[in-house]
Amino acid sequence: MPGAQVAITEVHMFDSLRLHYGLKVFQSYKWSFIMVVALMVTETAVSLSVPYLIGQQSQSFLQEVTILNNNHLKYLYLWVALFAAQAALRFLSTYNVNLVGARLMAELSCRLYDHIQVLPIQYFQENKRGDVLSMLTNDLAVVSFFASSVLTNLIPNILVLIGAGILMYMIEPTIALLICFLVPLIYIILKLVSRGMQPISRALVQRQADSLAQASENIGAISLIKAFNKEEAESSKFKRRSNEILALRARQFRLQALLSPLIQFLASLCILVVVIMSVLKFNSGALGIPDLISLLLYGIVFTRPLGSLAGLYGQLQQVIGASERLLHVYHLESEPRDEHGTPMTIEHGDIVFDSVAFGFPQRGTILKDVSFHLKAGQNMLIYGQNGGGKTTMLHLLMRFYQPATGKILIDGQNIQQATTASLRHAIGLVSQDVLLLNGSIFDNLTYGLANPAADDVYKAASQAGLDHLIMRLPQGYDTQVGEGGVRLSGGQRQRIALARALLMKPKILLLDEPTSMLDEQARLSFKEEFHGLFAQFTVIMISHDPTLSDVADVVYQLENGTLQRQSIRSDYQE
Repeated sequence: MPGAQVAITEVHMFDSLRLHYGLKVFQSYKWSFIMVVALMVTETAVSLSVPYLIGQQSQSFLQEVTILNNNHLKYLYLWVALFAAQAALRFLSTYNVNLVGARLMAELSCRLYDHIQVLPIQYFQENKRGDVLSMLTNDLAVVSFFASSVLTNLIPNILVLIGAGILMYMIEPTIALLICFLVPLIYIILKLVSRGMQPISRALVQRQADSLAQASENIGAISLIKAFNKEEAESSKFKRRSNEILALRARQFRLQALLSPLIQFLASLCILVVVIMSVLKFNSGALGIPDLISLLLYGIVFTRPLGSLAGLYGQLQQVIGASERLLHVYHLESEPRDEHGTPMTIEHGDIVFDSVAFGFPQRGTILKDVSFHLKAGQNMLIYGQNGGGKTTMLHLLMRFYQPATGKILIDGQNIQQATTASLRHAIGLVSQDVLLLNGSIFDNLTYGLANPAADDVYKAASQAGLDHLIMRLPQGYDTQVGEGGVRLSGGQRQRIALARALLMKPKILLLDEPTSMLDEQARLSFKEEFHGLFAQFTVIMISHDPTLSDVADVVYQLENGTLQRQSIRSDYQE
């Protein structure tokens, strides 16, 4: 049964991960948890003292004819003081536990966001953006609600059950033992009724993630949807997912709605049995009026937490589904750590690929034994069919991916032994799919720098041929580009990306399809500007168009995962 063995192993892994993170959380908030638990214990002690005092002092009210005398008022003042103390303790415990829950979830949100940021690029290529957003919103919200409510309800309810059981045993052992028998019976019925809750909760979490993923994808591709008149089809698809979520929620709510009244009903039957037993004990003289009143009050106290615990059981099933997704992401390996890396100092930009191979699990081998030497200051073009691995080579150089075999050297330094921050700081990447933030042109130009000098920004914009375009805009550098740069043309976005890379003053420039968004005139202009602009950099261009070879010093064709040299300019021949 290998499949069953794997399933059992995964369950044990998630259980150990939950325990591991639970212990880390407790260590971080140890004193806060201790304070909250102390408040809850004190509140429970006060709550449990009230039925006992009322029962024992009721004898005084029953024996004396006077309606209210000083002795009665003393008892009433004591009860009011206990009620006030209970309310104050409940306020303090509820406020503090919710505050701890809010602080805890703020920290978990930041930790999850930080962890997601350091995951390899491959994770984001294999997972929908909506799934990631769902974890940061829906899944964390479920865990947050559970973390802040479970401590508020679970601990006091358990303490009330235990305390009431002990006190009832002290008053009448037979009745207490009867209750101890009935409570596990209620729990068994609870398990039988709610055994379908966990699969529903898991399916609901996934459906919510799918729905958010679709909405996120459609909003990002709204122009495509409009261009192909797909609004109605996408609306139907979203409505179908929403109806699936609604159906799952209806099943979940039906189970949750059933649990609480069912437990309340069973608990009430148990209390009825207790009342009958108490009356029989009283009639036989084995139980006095004060003890009888205390027992009845403790019976009422005992039923209250059972209904709450039934609701918490349903919430527990929800949080299990959400936590499994979160823990799965936490368990993923992040990008290589830099603890043992050496900061890389790149002075020239000499690049060597030495027998580099790489592949994806889904696509197999992409690059086979790729080797080349690009001298500092040279410009290299790599052309080939789309999907042949050209962009993958750039990503290997940026350490977005790790080579399966071989090594990459810059100025004689193995990039695998360098810190990623120092490596990426020395390389300017201009991607084909230009990513712009929802801000001004100036914000996007200076994204990679903390305190850029305005003159440097203007110079980089001029070098990228962007300044005359910006000056024609009504707000100049303060022009808002919209989400993803939607308010700009493809050529404008590409020039912003180039200026942003130049502003980093790198030694190496990587250009992914640099003319793909330019018209014919802009392509000719790009070629004319090329030598003057890039003479101070080591440049690697990749393109499916070999016509850029007239501006390159070295030209390679990437075909079937291997590089084939096409030409080299005479002034760079060895």
